[in-house]
Amino acid sequence: MKDDLMKTLKDAGFDTEGTLERFGGSEEMYEEFLGTFLKDKTFETIKPAFDKNDKEEALNTTHTLKGVSGNLGMTRLYKACCNTVELIRANEFEKARDSYGELEAAYEETCNLIK
Repeated sequence: MKDDLMKTLKDAGFDTEGTLERFGGSEEMYEEFLGTFLKDKTFETIKPAFDKNDKEEALNTTHTLKGVSGNLGMTRLYKACCNTVELIRANEFEKARDSYGELEAAYEETCNLIK
């Protein structure tokens, strides 16, 4: 991985050290998974689930994004996902829907940092 990308991610609060540990120290594998993340469509399914009031789909897709972002050290996005998942599980679906703006901002920031 390019040193400038690793520094950018670390400066932005990514858990690069923990992620590299999960990837056995392979920066190349980390970079490959970041590229795969940018192509993944999971995020695109969250808002439609909220729009349809589909609590199960909103929970499943947000929980999936939570796991991926956590494994890739995307701290801000992971925390935003955690918040939304917790609200859905607490039967506070309207608050969860309201939290989508923060989730979207964290997702966009994450993608912009990786690009």
